Amino acid sequence: MTAITIPTTRTEQHIRTEQHIRTEQRTEQRTLIRIGSVSAVIGAIIFMIANIVHPRSPNIEVYQAQIETVAHSHIWITDHLFLFLGGFLLLGGLIAVRHSIATGVAAAWAQLGYVSAVISTSLWAVLMGLDGIASKAVHNSWAVASVEEKIIALQVAVMMEEIDVALFSLYIILFFGITFFLYGVAVSMSDAYPKWLGWVAIILAVASFVVGVIQTYAGLSVLVTKVLFTSFSSFLILWVLVMGVLTWRKSGAEQSWVAIDLTK
Repeated sequence: MTAITIPTTRTEQHIRTEQHIRTEQRTEQRTLIRIGSVSAVIGAIIFMIANIVHPRSPNIEVYQAQIETVAHSHIWITDHLFLFLGGFLLLGGLIAVRHSIATGVAAAWAQLGYVSAVISTSLWAVLMGLDGIASKAVHNSWAVASVEEKIIALQVAVMMEEIDVALFSLYIILFFGITFFLYGVAVSMSDAYPKWLGWVAIILAVASFVVGVIQTYAGLSVLVTKVLFTSFSSFLILWVLVMGVLTWRKSGAEQSWVAIDLTK
């Protein structure tokens, strides 16, 4: 009897240990998703407000007009700091979506979307540093330059604008285009969310990708940048907000977020 009881006791202890580890993993996963859900909602709100108050030249196709707008703006740096914060918090929301899609082919697409989101956010940080801080200093220098220095200062400011537009165009392609396309495919293939939400993201992402490519070749324009891109990107930011609400609600049902195979 003793020889039979000891292995049984060890087996029970082993099972209890595995169950405890799995419970801890599920709790950690659920907490991560909830943090990301809050991050998505707050980030989307901050991003949209900062984008609304963002100073813009009436004619963004003319670099000198945009340079004057930046030089005369008193909220330029502050606004870009909030844009950076909003973009960073959006990453948290996309991480939550990634972890809420835990199995199947959809999870593979979500993982690719997550990688693209991380790269995009890194590019966003660089863009906000250049466009939000460095450009302000360069354009201010042009504004206060003497008559003799004005031409050279303007050339430097225009070059800064060219760099900003290049990075901005790439960011549109990578984040609003590729990243949201990957997440859209993941959501459309997952049973965790309404499939139509995935298709909405796919359509808006493809449109944003095209806008980014056009801007890459043609530069800023009222139609492409101020109208089309602003519309598509606003709906995608709203999409993140909606996904944040859905992931929060679903995280209440712990069994929906099991990230490990409990049969193993």
